[in-house]
Amino acid sequence: MRERNLAGDRMPISKGDFIRISYIGRIKESGKVFDTNIESVAKEHGLYKENVKFKPQPVVVGARHVIKGLDEALEGCEVGETKKVVIPPEKAFGLRRDDLIKVIPLREFRKNKINPVPGMVVEIDGKPAKVLSVSGGRVRVDFNSELAGKEVEYEFKVEEKINKTEEKIRLLLELYMPFADPSMHDIKIDDSKAVITLADVTKFVKETQDLKLLVARDIFRYIEGIKEVHFVDVYKKKEEKKEEEVKEEKKVEEKEKKE
Repeated sequence: MRERNLAGDRMPISKGDFIRISYIGRIKESGKVFDTNIESVAKEHGLYKENVKFKPQPVVVGARHVIKGLDEALEGCEVGETKKVVIPPEKAFGLRRDDLIKVIPLREFRKNKINPVPGMVVEIDGKPAKVLSVSGGRVRVDFNSELAGKEVEYEFKVEEKINKTEEKIRLLLELYMPFADPSMHDIKIDDSKAVITLADVTKFVKETQDLKLLVARDIFRYIEGIKEVHFVDVYKKKEEKKEEEVKEEKKVEEKEKKE
């Protein structure tokens, strides 16, 4: 069980606090739900995906881990409190910009075996864009976010505040490496040094080295007293199976083939 400071949890949330929140994001004008990390809400509004884990979002308040308007609204809340906030476009997903509407030759799409049609979302230079029109060998695409220019409303609840140094680091690892089970990381604090052994799955993700730098950066920024961060890579030799185990596996395979 995580160590929690209940007295501290009753204190208002302030900048630099490590918390987890649940939320529902709606377009203010229509009331349409466009984002949530609550599984039941996702299923109700057609946002559910089997490969997505629906759980409270890790956030360091003031670190812009969420949109600016929501980040600001977290300050002053208490653990367990549910709150609604209406956020203007400039503090949400930005204002619509005409300079983000581009015209690209149709041949560039055909080189990549893409047949663009209006409404299609494509990726160009690593950025998503929506096809607006196709005519005369030219394709108009819009790099603005679907939510650009829209006022949004967030209903959120502060589920937990993290106080222990090891768990703050675990929260950062969960934030930057969501592909790994955060409970599988081993974290030890030795005076002003943090020693981190990452879950084995991170060894197979090529971005891990860059993500380590981000984690270390935020540890130095938001966790007092830590002056060194050590990431330890451990590789263990795979034990060879005993002869009896190999024979038993072959028997099972042969039996399955006959069936």
